[in-house]
Amino acid sequence: MSMLIASCILLAFALCGLVFMGARYRRTTEAASDARKRAEALENENRALVAKLHVAVEEDKKKVGWLDHQEQEILWLRAELEKRPKITRKTYKILTLGVKATGKTSLTLKWANPLIDLGVLAGTKIDRYERTVSHVLQKDVVMEHVFEVGDWGGEHIVDAQQELIGDEIHGLLIVVDLGGKDAKKVEPARIQEQIQEFQPQALKFFFGPKTVASCKTVVLFINKSDLLSGTPLEVEEQAKKLYTPLIENLLKYSMQLDIRVFVGSANYGHSTHLLFSHFVERILPKHAYDSQLLQRMVKDFSEAPKAEKTVPLPALNTTSEPPKLSRVN
Repeated sequence: MSMLIASCILLAFALCGLVFMGARYRRTTEAASDARKRAEALENENRALVAKLHVAVEEDKKKVGWLDHQEQEILWLRAELEKRPKITRKTYKILTLGVKATGKTSLTLKWANPLIDLGVLAGTKIDRYERTVSHVLQKDVVMEHVFEVGDWGGEHIVDAQQELIGDEIHGLLIVVDLGGKDAKKVEPARIQEQIQEFQPQALKFFFGPKTVASCKTVVLFINKSDLLSGTPLEVEEQAKKLYTPLIENLLKYSMQLDIRVFVGSANYGHSTHLLFSHFVERILPKHAYDSQLLQRMVKDFSEAPKAEKTVPLPALNTTSEPPKLSRVN
C-alpha cells in the first residue's frame, strides 16, 4: 500500500514537472518568437535608414555638384564682367521755361517719352528728367550720353534764371501758347501777356555770357496749335505772326545762338517729336551718335514738314541700346 502511495506521489511530481517544463517551454518559445519579430523589425528599420542615408548622400553629392557649378559660373561671370567696357556718362542740360499752364511739362515729356500719360501730370516748381540718348563704345569704355531736362513751373521763371546764370546749359526750350488752360480758341490777351513776360529786358537775363558760351540752341515752341484752323503751313504762319514781337526779340541773338521756332501741340503730338531730333542734332557731337539714334532721327526728319527738314546725318558705326527715360529725384 505504501508502495502505491509512493508511486502516486512520484507520478504527481513528474506530472507537475512536465506541466512546469511545458509552461516554461511555451514562455521560452514565445520570447524567442518576439525576439525574432523585434529583430526583423529592427532589420527593416535598419534597411530603411540605410536607404535614407543613401538618398541623403546622393542629394549631398548633387548639392556639392551644384555649388561647384555655381562657383564656376560666378567665376565665369566675373571674368566676363572684367572683359566688359566700363560705362561713363556725359550729361547735357536742357532747360524748359514758360508761364503757367502753357503745357511745358506735357511738351517736355511728349518729346522725351511719347508714351507718357498726359492725364496724370500736375504743376510743380521744377521736375528733372533724364533721357538716355545714345551709347557709344570708345576703346574699352562705353560713353552714355544723357539729356537732363529741367522743367520749371511757370511761376518760378526767376528761379530758372538763377540756374541759367549758375549752371552750364546746353539747350533752352521756351514754351508759349495760343490760349490758356482748357481754351477753345486763340486768346490774344494771353499771347500779349507772354510776349511781355519775355520782353527784351527779361531776355537779357536769360542770355548772359555763360548761357551764350554753353548753349547750343534756343527753341521757341508755340503750343496749342490745334486752336488754329488751316493747313499745317497756314497754322504755322498764323502762330508765328501772333508771336512776331517775341520772335524778333529772340532773333536779335541769332548771331550768338542757334534760334529755332516750332509750332505744334503737346496734347496732339504735333511737331513734338521734332524737338528730340533737333536737340540731338544741335547739342550732341556727331561722334556720340549710335545706330539706333540715327534710325530714330532719319525717321523723324522724313516725317517732318518740308520747312522743318535739315541736312541728313552721316551713318556711323557705333553700338546702341534702347533709350530710356527716368525721373531724377
